[in-house]
Amino acid sequence: MIHAMLADLHGRGGDVPGGIQHLRAAVELGWNDCLSIWSDPGFAVLSRAPHFAEIYGRVWISPADLEELGWLRAEATAIGQELSRIAAENLDRVDHGLTDVFHVPLPTRAPDGAGVLAARMSLAIMQRVGLDLVASSDISRISGRIAVDAIDGPAYSQWETWHSADLAGSRAAARRASAQARAFRPTPGLSTVPVPATSLPRNGG
Repeated sequence: MIHAMLADLHGRGGDVPGGIQHLRAAVELGWNDCLSIWSDPGFAVLSRAPHFAEIYGRVWISPADLEELGWLRAEATAIGQELSRIAAENLDRVDHGLTDVFHVPLPTRAPDGAGVLAARMSLAIMQRVGLDLVASSDISRISGRIAVDAIDGPAYSQWETWHSADLAGSRAAARRASAQARAFRPTPGLSTVPVPATSLPRNGG
């Protein structure tokens, strides 16, 4: 995963030889996330290098892994959007309650290549960082409200505080339902036999 990330970063920075070196190392270690190769900007730069085709030709992936990789990328996008919504919603929150965050469990199927394992690890890190960001935001919000109340007295009525907490609870329930609906559900019977990524259409179909 680290070699793949560095390959993309080197490509974005214009260091094609360095990016190719890391891409080669990643593929040799079994990394096969062709979705990243197809869509991340750094790999687009590396694709113009003389040795790229030879390295890319050694990337094989099963349809089952490709399906999960697509889900992992979509879930990463969903988490980013949800964190943005939570940040916006909490700006006007006046109660002292904590924010509930619900993450979809990571898939547990046995993958056929290392690309899925790397993508799962990346998503797990994103989930952890998201929890820490929300917790930090909650601490700042609650401590700020307590400090204001201690100095000037309660700034909001009991009803306003209750309404804020009730609204936060409704939003949390909606996030829980959304997370449950997004759970990974593999297609029954989808092949687990790796095929060359070069033989697959770029939309993953």
